[in-house]
Amino acid sequence: MIPGLYDDERRSLARWATMLILGGLAVLPVTTQSSSIAGASVVSAPTNDSGIELPSRLTFPGFSVRRDPFVPSHVGREKLESAAIAPQPDAPAAVPIVRAVVLGNPARALVEEEGVVRVFAVGDRIGALAIAAITPSGITLSDGARLLLAPQRQ
Repeated sequence: MIPGLYDDERRSLARWATMLILGGLAVLPVTTQSSSIAGASVVSAPTNDSGIELPSRLTFPGFSVRRDPFVPSHVGREKLESAAIAPQPDAPAAVPIVRAVVLGNPARALVEEEGVVRVFAVGDRIGALAIAAITPSGITLSDGARLLLAPQRQ
């Protein structure tokens, strides 16, 4: 047999039931649409009337780094006209410019050569010459020539 409820328990249950009913009624206007608006609105499927077709995979245009026209191509070369540097047939036509040096293990140098900027490490080749050392002031090539760090542009 179910035990009888006391007056306090009945009042508590009545309050809970009232709150649940009023809570549902309070949410009802938010969840339903007014009948005056419902008849006036017509929902249609979106169409692509502009004739624009989207590609299945988006691609972005590439870019190329060009040489700064205001910096002479000989900046940074310590021994330009030296007899120790004989012109070689496979040497680069333009003198490389050291744009940045990153010291660490391993050290790296950002070198611009004929408008193309690349990252070099010790042992990498610039034309026919290998990089022998990278220092805070620039890089030393295998023939002893030094490419000095280009002055900062503002």
